[in-house]
Amino acid sequence: MGTSLFQTIFSFILLFVPFQAQNFDSFEDIATYLKTSDSRNIAAYFAPIIEMNILNEENEYSKAQAELILRDFLLKNKPSTVKILHQLNSNPNYRFAVFSFQGIDKKFRISISMAKEGDFFTIKVIRIEYDKE
Repeated sequence: MGTSLFQTIFSFILLFVPFQAQNFDSFEDIATYLKTSDSRNIAAYFAPIIEMNILNEENEYSKAQAELILRDFLLKNKPSTVKILHQLNSNPNYRFAVFSFQGIDKKFRISISMAKEGDFFTIKVIRIEYDKE
């Protein structure tokens, strides 16, 4: 009886861990994925349609197309450091972050906007521009 109750409680907790982790740690996770050029895990956060502006080339793409474009950018600009410069997490339906992305020979600023869809936040907009510093 005790084991069954423990399993039920443990299963209930596991059910909510991914939701909480995504809400509170999503930008930390995205920073880690940027550092490792892991476009696949970043794409897991993508909305079905995502607006991308990469070095002044702007368009809307499907989730699969956006992943390929991001993968291409990361392959061409291997990251040496990625830092979160600014985060906005105070709005219950909107998240925003700005990252400093140092490639091998170029520095970029990446901004990501997320909006709540159902119970989760999805990436709606990614902007990548040269850092002017």
